[in-house]
Amino acid sequence: MTTRFPATHAALLGIVFATSGFILWSAVSASSSLNNLVVAVPVAAVLGILVLLVIAGTIRKPMDESSKTGVWGDLLLLAGFAAFCFALTHIGFDVATFVFVWAGVVMSGGRGLWQPPLYAALFTVLLVKGFGSLFPYPMLTLVL
Repeated sequence: MTTRFPATHAALLGIVFATSGFILWSAVSASSSLNNLVVAVPVAAVLGILVLLVIAGTIRKPMDESSKTGVWGDLLLLAGFAAFCFALTHIGFDVATFVFVWAGVVMSGGRGLWQPPLYAALFTVLLVKGFGSLFPYPMLTLVL
């Protein structure tokens, strides 16, 4: 067993960390009012903490040979995320989230017939209704 942190994982975590830092900086630069920062600051803080926890957990825990997915799995996940971002404005936030979460669960090893779509549906409903109650901005949705 070896301890290894794949470069593609490091790049993805770096992109997430840098993007959340830029969004936080942009929100604070635009206005330091509470209404502007009520979501941006907590989300940026949670993303930063999650990135650090993922890095610490990956470095601490040795990776066995069977869990090495390689570059192609990481690129497929990034391509799926790019398709998700594109689909948000074309087919709707709800359907895009449902399909992306379902595909992510299956890629992560979910093998049941009903568990992955059920998890994706519950996650999607909670996310769409939660964001809908937080933001007055109307999101494009197809079903919900």
